[in-house]
Amino acid sequence: MGMFDDIIVPKSYLKSLLTKDQEKLVKDNNYQTKSLENFLAEYKVHRQKLYIKEGFKKGSKWVILKNYTGEVNFYTSFLDKDENTWWTEFNFSFVDGVLDKKELIKFELQETAEEAKEREKIWKKRHAEIDAFHKTFKYKFFEKVRVALNSLLEWVQKKTILPSANSVKIDRQRAAKKRKKLSFWKHY
Repeated sequence: MGMFDDIIVPKSYLKSLLTKDQEKLVKDNNYQTKSLENFLAEYKVHRQKLYIKEGFKKGSKWVILKNYTGEVNFYTSFLDKDENTWWTEFNFSFVDGVLDKKELIKFELQETAEEAKEREKIWKKRHAEIDAFHKTFKYKFFEKVRVALNSLLEWVQKKTILPSANSVKIDRQRAAKKRKKLSFWKHY
């Protein structure tokens, strides 16, 4: 997924974009965005302006981004009281750090509580099948064979690595010294 930034957008900025039923569903004002720096910074929209939080410590302060002109796409997913999952996505346009245009991109039901339960049930069943397979003799035997062959492969790879130029030079020097030493029995 990569890195992202957090942005705080008060619910009051979204009222003109949402229906009354949608407004009731939105509980939080924290969103994620990939439209800005993507280095886990914190931004907020306050008094129609875009701010960034400078520093990560307790004494950090909010600074207006006066030079920012562009769009900020922000989104989140959340659960309603019935445990249904919703996806919301908005687009705010800024000119010199001031909010210019607001747009609702998506506000949709992603997954019902029943669908989530069914997915969880399928996931648990699949995991149980995997766990059962890992306990079989066949899996254990071939896993040991795989580990042994992998060790053998690593050993072979180490033996076939091209030597560095320095080690070749040292090997040649050793071979030359061995040739210079004459054996009494062989050479006389």
